[in-house]
Amino acid sequence: MRLWLCLLLCGAPALADMPHGYVTDWIGNTFPGLGPNGQGEWVQNMVQGFCVSPDGTAIAASEWDEAGRCTGLYRDGHANHRLLQQYNGKGGHKAWGWGTAGTAVAVLGDRIWLANTEGELLRFSWKPGDPESATYVDQATVGKAAALAARGELLVVLGVDGMVQLRRTADSVETSRFSLPGARHVAIAPDNTLWLIVGTKVVHRGLRGEVLASGVDEPQQPSHLAFCPSGRLLVCDDGPRQQLLIYYLTPKVRLVGAFGDEGGLRAGTPGRVTPTKLWGLRGAGVDAEGNVYLALCQRHQGGGTTLRSYTAAGRLRWEVQSLAFVDCFDFDPKSDGRTIYGTEEIIDYDPAAKPGAGWKLRSLTLDPSRYPDDPGVTGVRGSTGILRWVEGRRLLYVIGQMAGGVDVYAFEPPPSDVSYHVARLGPKRDGGWAWDVDARGDVWCGDAPGKSILRYRFAGWQTDGRPRFAEPESWPQPEGFDEVGRVVYVPDADTLYVAGYTPERRRKSWGLIGSVLRRYDRFTAGGRAARWTVDLPTDDEQLHPKCLDVAGDFVFTVQVKPTNGRSALVTVLRTTDGTVYGTMAPGPEVGDNSGWIDQTHGLRALRRADGSYLVLVEEDWRGKNLVYRFAP
Repeated sequence: MRLWLCLLLCGAPALADMPHGYVTDWIGNTFPGLGPNGQGEWVQNMVQGFCVSPDGTAIAASEWDEAGRCTGLYRDGHANHRLLQQYNGKGGHKAWGWGTAGTAVAVLGDRIWLANTEGELLRFSWKPGDPESATYVDQATVGKAAALAARGELLVVLGVDGMVQLRRTADSVETSRFSLPGARHVAIAPDNTLWLIVGTKVVHRGLRGEVLASGVDEPQQPSHLAFCPSGRLLVCDDGPRQQLLIYYLTPKVRLVGAFGDEGGLRAGTPGRVTPTKLWGLRGAGVDAEGNVYLALCQRHQGGGTTLRSYTAAGRLRWEVQSLAFVDCFDFDPKSDGRTIYGTEEIIDYDPAAKPGAGWKLRSLTLDPSRYPDDPGVTGVRGSTGILRWVEGRRLLYVIGQMAGGVDVYAFEPPPSDVSYHVARLGPKRDGGWAWDVDARGDVWCGDAPGKSILRYRFAGWQTDGRPRFAEPESWPQPEGFDEVGRVVYVPDADTLYVAGYTPERRRKSWGLIGSVLRRYDRFTAGGRAARWTVDLPTDDEQLHPKCLDVAGDFVFTVQVKPTNGRSALVTVLRTTDGTVYGTMAPGPEVGDNSGWIDQTHGLRALRRADGSYLVLVEEDWRGKNLVYRFAP
């Protein structure tokens, strides 16, 4: 039985909801993020620092979380609602997220230390086991920190410059320091000696910096160090093996075990996610009961968070995830809405499930070890992933936050789900806003130099498994536009939708789709007369829509900022004449709110076989995508 949720009308009568109602769903974050700022559960989108308290609270620090969960506390699969705030939220913060944008974190008893991006070492008191109890106490100036560690009376602050500061846990006052260039992480052993990652080596030092004989050589790319309550050393190896390595230190240092499938996502079916595959290791810890906690980040640059807890025997206890930050997913057109692709993710989705319960991460498509030159390793892969099946094979087209061109990825032979970069269409920078990929896999640019519209046709597969694209065909931009902001081409109908600005309705901000939308039929066959023209809506700040897509009988747009108080309003237009069919906005399932739309291609739509529709919209404020489900 279908449940269609009708929301109460809020705003001007022109903003009538969908005639038959809709359901607001979400994917990409374990929690919906309900509540105002500082309240509600959602998983932060990055991890730079990580530690675990004996009671089983995992604490993760990040340099940026859009809604302010820069430092999150996670216990038994839930996140804190009351966020950590410098000065207890009284103001004066220089770092983002109430002063808690963090690079490192440590916990000892009833104290938590956080190094923020402004070089301040914040101290909080808390009741162990209660993630809602943290209260700001005081702070010290330490400079930019790469890592923190605390044990007994010793607090260690490792600076990004390799300066090792030794401080007292009682008051955070510095007692001594030494320099170790290249050091980037530190842990304190039970005997009060230091273990540090220096470059790609794990070394052992005394409190004056003196070299101690022991060290470990097995990790190829160590990323984090921690100690178990039993005194064993844990080393996260973020290299090709993607494992948590376990060492005994007495009577001599020796490797005694490794957790996780060797090879990480490359093991078994490449790219496929399982409870025993690890990737992007950013942190580890063990509580007093022997449970293991891991922080995994799928993007090499630090985004896409998965936090896991395992029993001592290796059974998954709980997992929470945040997969989207300035990201928009897209539907696999062959799946009828049941498979969703991002720039680095493949997600299984059940459109009939209860909101928030119908999605599960299937695969991650980025392999930094096999493809170290991938844009996702050397920089950023992009924001919107568009999946197309071309002559029986998958191609993933990726468009950046500011558009500017399209990167194309092919996939390794089945059953692998790993993709690799094969083409770049358009300039590397300043390449325009109006890019699109049609259903046949051809790439369009609506604002090419010389006021032209380009189409890069898919021209077949090469023997090495890479696609070939022909030299672009060119058409002049339709008359009447000062600027073209977006184009969407429907091949079966030879129809081109063009959004842009006219002399009467000019641009008001960057990257918007335009003030006017027109439909051109038989475009490639010579059609130059618009079938219809409509003025596009504006939000409360008089900004025009940010994103555009076409599916079935409808055109979909979404506003940047609230419209009559309703955030990220989606307007649905009929393709037949451009008239408004209805509007959609975030429902009570997600607290009736969304962040601003912050990318050019942050909306994707699909008509399903039964005639219903699914619409994905970016929501980076609390790290997810909204999914609207409706039937005309």
